[in-house]
Amino acid sequence: MYDPFGTNGVGTSQTLNGATGHQGGPTTVRASNSIAYLYGMGFNGNSLGPGNGFHAFVQMYRGENASGAATSNDGNGFSMRLGYDAGPLSVAFANGSTKYASGKVTTTGIGGSYYLGVAKVQALWNKDKISGGKTGTGTLIGANVPMGTDEIRLSVSSYKTELATGAADGKANKFALGYVSNLSKRTALYATYARVSNSGTSAQALNASTTAAGGSSTGMDFGVRHAF
Repeated sequence: MYDPFGTNGVGTSQTLNGATGHQGGPTTVRASNSIAYLYGMGFNGNSLGPGNGFHAFVQMYRGENASGAATSNDGNGFSMRLGYDAGPLSVAFANGSTKYASGKVTTTGIGGSYYLGVAKVQALWNKDKISGGKTGTGTLIGANVPMGTDEIRLSVSSYKTELATGAADGKANKFALGYVSNLSKRTALYATYARVSNSGTSAQALNASTTAAGGSSTGMDFGVRHAF
């Protein structure tokens, strides 16, 4: 909820494209075979909105692997989120870890948003770590700007990795700009432009495409969104 583009399309924050050896793991957005407890939150996993006070989310999930194998525990994990909404302000802290035979991936994140009346500004920071391997740090600054019934979305995000020794590895910087035209309460047209620029060994790209280390990737989305 602290990314203007959510978790879909080319505009999605580069903080979701971790380069810690598992690309963030299979639990970046969803976790299969999970059980969760939500307090003060909607059934879609989002907080109920401004002014609703404290909210919490706790989750456990299990991978699906052959028993007795070195990878039998791959995908097992635990996560939690604590947040607070008050008037135009929303803040949250989250932490989760997922097991793999090659090491445990741990992610810690802090995010927040504030509605200024003319725009909602958002910020996000997260740290990914794989035991015995790379660490990654992601940041995002963005905004949703109402234009009558329409909306402009924009964000600048980055993801920087470091080797186990602490030496710099690579960095990806991303710029995204989008426009949403609401035709009705349930239907909207949208368009998004995004560009990722890499340095060092970073080779992150958009929409599962590929690029060389230090290269760049550009993409666009056009579509219709309808809520049933």
